[in-house]
Amino acid sequence: MSWTWTITRASAAKSDFPTAMKSFLASLSLLLCATLATAADFDWKTRFPQGLVDEAGKTVDLASLKGKTVAVYCSAHWCPPCRAFTPQLVKFANEHKAQLAVVFISFDQSQEKMFGYMKEAKMPWSAVPFKSAGGQAIAKEQGVTGIPTLLVYGQDGQLLTKNGRDLAGLEKLLGK
Repeated sequence: MSWTWTITRASAAKSDFPTAMKSFLASLSLLLCATLATAADFDWKTRFPQGLVDEAGKTVDLASLKGKTVAVYCSAHWCPPCRAFTPQLVKFANEHKAQLAVVFISFDQSQEKMFGYMKEAKMPWSAVPFKSAGGQAIAKEQGVTGIPTLLVYGQDGQLLTKNGRDLAGLEKLLGK
């Protein structure tokens, strides 16, 4: 009887193979869709809880980051290497604005100096509010000990590289 049951079970499994495969593929498809939706719907509020501002201090909608690679730029006007790198990043960001959003974390000594630097350098991106807890948390979490630093996050909010200043490497990341 056991042998008959095994044969019957195997026969049933063979006849149900197309149904089982369809079920498996449907499950796999749902899983893939859920994963892609999660990546596209990453809530940047978790990284920038105080939101973002433009060079005039006006609120910028976090939705502007959706579907883009996000580069977090730690910099300051008083820093000569920062002032040398910023024009290169401005040009790069303008050329890749469909794929890349840059968010500025200022290490300047005052909010006025931060906004002045943004205007002077014609930064086409937003910033975390001056000395915001979110900006400080990102810098601490990623071990930022020197500036300029460019941290690059994928659309899913996961860190891709701490070496975003390598613009050729960043371009390859964007090309994926």
